[in-house]
Amino acid sequence: AAGEPGRAVGERLAEGSGRGREGLAVAVRAWRHGGTAALAVLDEEWTVDGERLARARAALDSAWDEDERPVLRARANRWTVAGAPVQLRLDREGRWWPYRKERGRWAPAGNSSQDPATALASAERAPERQPPTSSSSHQDHDRTR
Repeated sequence: AAGEPGRAVGERLAEGSGRGREGLAVAVRAWRHGGTAALAVLDEEWTVDGERLARARAALDSAWDEDERPVLRARANRWTVAGAPVQLRLDREGRWWPYRKERGRWAPAGNSSQDPATALASAERAPERQPPTSSSSHQDHDRTR
């Protein structure tokens, strides 16, 4: 496709980034969804506490009716829906980012939203994307677990 680097260039970029080919593809997706803010959410896991945690909990509590609220498991700034391959990530500005588990790694699934329910809905609707094919033996760094 136009604008995509050739295979050799892609391999050099992946190696230079320290992410591997699949990891670089995920980082490019994050960039396309929100630039540096989206990359920060991809790479950074941080502890939400104090006022930020109170605001996050209030947003989650008010986003759904009690009988519709998904069961969420929290770890740092990430809330994963129990039994589903979708996750919400909170950035330091209070925006929610949708993530979807694809081929064993978390990947951005849409743009951020102030509303966690909206972000989660976009993760649930997002199609699973296939990573670029590669004969490379580089190990991908799975920074997002």
